[in-house]
Amino acid sequence: MTEIARLDYAVNALGYSAALGRLVGLTSKGHAWWKNPSHVVLIDQKGVVSDLGPVDAQWFRTDDVTAGAVVGTTFYVRDNASLRAIDIDPASPTYLKIVRSVVLDWPALALDDFTAGAAGKLTGVSAAGWGPGEVVSFDPVSGRVLGRKEIKDLPGRSTYGAVVIDSAGTIFATNNGYRGRSRVYRITDVAVELSAGPEMGMIDGAGCLPNPMPPRVEPPAPRPEVPAPPPAPKPPAPPAPAPVPVVPPPPAPVVTTAPPTVAPQPIPARAARQKPEPRRDLSLKVESTPLTKSRKWVMVTIILVMLGAGAAAARARG
Repeated sequence: MTEIARLDYAVNALGYSAALGRLVGLTSKGHAWWKNPSHVVLIDQKGVVSDLGPVDAQWFRTDDVTAGAVVGTTFYVRDNASLRAIDIDPASPTYLKIVRSVVLDWPALALDDFTAGAAGKLTGVSAAGWGPGEVVSFDPVSGRVLGRKEIKDLPGRSTYGAVVIDSAGTIFATNNGYRGRSRVYRITDVAVELSAGPEMGMIDGAGCLPNPMPPRVEPPAPRPEVPAPPPAPKPPAPPAPAPVPVVPPPPAPVVTTAPPTVAPQPIPARAARQKPEPRRDLSLKVESTPLTKSRKWVMVTIILVMLGAGAAAARARG
């Protein structure tokens, strides 16, 4: 345990506000609680306290307040058997007013601390009765208990004044005093004691504060304005280049395409006769037609002429 700061007044019902990045609590801060209402304060990671002002309800006091938690911009505190909802949104018209009060079911009304769990419900550890301690969850809007479960090895008949829960749903609870020691337990389905220390009469817990914010960097002081130098004269534009004659491209060569060579077609072979025919002899029969007689006279005449021509040629040679 590390001491961050020492205050000269008590702060109770601590809760953590992710929206404000601070712990939220109630204190009388030196004011007599029977004369003045409770003040809402913020505490940063260095222990610096900011007083937001009194709760806007003259009848509200801190003498019976024992537990607190923040859901969104609503600060829930247990006031005896009632749950008070205080608006801590600075932009809200009901800022620092009690916007709702409900009566808690048993055993939520016996919780000395609770923390914001999943789905906006509040969760604490009850040690009322003779059995082991139990985890109790309830609805902060209606005050109804949503679930309760006895935990093995979690001591009963003692109060748990500090309860927090991590992102995995594991609960860490500190017993105010069991067998003369204040003990820290990790609670899942069973309870495991993590450490023990001197017995404390008053204890409270809240969610973990974020890492310290980086220091604010002031912007550099503005430099005096220096008149800008006059613009340099523009150089004269270069002369336009002489036009380049356009030479027409040479005509495209004419490509003569030779006609395609036609392969000679084969001459089909003459089909052979399937069966040789027998030779036909001329008929020896003498024709007796009139045409046959005329042919004979023509042959005789041709022979005579040839004989005459041969005789004449012999005489000429003699």
